[in-house]
Amino acid sequence: MLRQNLTRFKRLHFLLDLGLTLASFHLALFFRENFSWCPNLEAGQGRESYKLVLLILPIWAFSLFLQKSCYEYRGKPLREIFRNTGAVLLKSFGILLAVLFITKSLDQNRGVLLLFALLNFSFLLGVRKMVSGFLSYLRRRGYNLQNILIIGTGSLARDFTQKVKNHQEWGYKVLGLLDWEDKLKGSKLNDFTVIGNLRDLPHLLKNMHVDYVVYAVARRFLNTVEDSLMVCEEMGVPACLLADFFPMRFSKKRMGEFQDKPAILFSTAPDDGTTLYLKGLVDRMLALFGIVLISPLLLFLTFLIKLTSRGPILFKQQRCGLNGRKFTLLKFRTMVENAEELKASLHGKNEMDGPVFKIKDDPRLTKVGKVLRKLSLDELPQLFNVLWGDMSLVGPRPPLPQEVSRYDLWHRRKLSMKPGLTCLWQVNGRNKITFEKWMKMDLEYIDNWSLWLDTKILFKTIPAVILGIGAR
Repeated sequence: MLRQNLTRFKRLHFLLDLGLTLASFHLALFFRENFSWCPNLEAGQGRESYKLVLLILPIWAFSLFLQKSCYEYRGKPLREIFRNTGAVLLKSFGILLAVLFITKSLDQNRGVLLLFALLNFSFLLGVRKMVSGFLSYLRRRGYNLQNILIIGTGSLARDFTQKVKNHQEWGYKVLGLLDWEDKLKGSKLNDFTVIGNLRDLPHLLKNMHVDYVVYAVARRFLNTVEDSLMVCEEMGVPACLLADFFPMRFSKKRMGEFQDKPAILFSTAPDDGTTLYLKGLVDRMLALFGIVLISPLLLFLTFLIKLTSRGPILFKQQRCGLNGRKFTLLKFRTMVENAEELKASLHGKNEMDGPVFKIKDDPRLTKVGKVLRKLSLDELPQLFNVLWGDMSLVGPRPPLPQEVSRYDLWHRRKLSMKPGLTCLWQVNGRNKITFEKWMKMDLEYIDNWSLWLDTKILFKTIPAVILGIGAR
């Protein structure tokens, strides 16, 4: 019955989302047509705008239907619900804008779309806040609960039961715990009673209403619980194995499949596929826009380099990208033609610790190259690396293969995220900081990554580049 109610709730919620989307669009049109602070529609344009509904409804329906996490509330913080819904709306608006751009219908609908976007985000996120609050209230009052039976009485079970006790809004009712022996029967664990041993499981499942059997056991007991898992399968009772077997310090755990087999993925890098996809999309769009915008500057620097020194315009160098994959990094050439051959004779003047080589007054720099380095203009061709997908706008700087070969084990974790044009290192002193601190800042970026952090770093990069802070 509970499962049927949940399915019915999700269907109603889905229809409510489509209704709110339709309402927000019509309200945007109403504001556009009736308020003086909104630019007036031209004759006939209002009727054309109404036709957008034929695009909006199927796009929104398809996106919301595919993203099941938009309708999952139990045990999820509100920020995660908002993030899942926001990602779907961004995808939907992206598809809508692409269609309108291709059909050359974007210009006449920009005002309506802006209002629609603001209203749609407000309505759909607002209704989720209300639903989340209402469901939490019901669960705290003892309604809409799911009955769980917990296997285990060790530290993992103790931690889990304490969380269930502290978060009544999750809506779990613990029927009891099962141990391996009878000696703990009748004892309490965080106010929950041990009601038997694992051999009692078939009898309990026959005579109790159990929504989930939760295995909170250490990895050394996995062979012990195998038969009872088969019992759950045979009786059709969902079983959940708390897979907290390995005390990882940085890795995030994610359940999934590997070659059609259930798997636990441990990854230190961000694993939010939707947000990472959005990051990549924004990277390429901004890179393309940047290339077009500064194309006169790129041409000017091309002629300037060619006229003032011998050698190629671009300096191409092998660098290590995501997971160590090698790619060709592009820069404007700032040094004399045989710079790499002269490098060996200058190692004694290296001013950076660790495997990185940098000196302040590098004699290999050309006159134009010094200016390009000071203003970081030599990095501009890397916009093409971003456009091709080898780099991102924000991320750890790509190291040389010979530098990577000298990394300590923990240094290599910086390769777990796509390299970028700028990162925390660039906006916090660049060459003025030590190599160890540089590595720690890259890892700090990876561990705390978000689109908002990328935005802040990009805005901080502008004054850092203009003032030439730490540049060499």
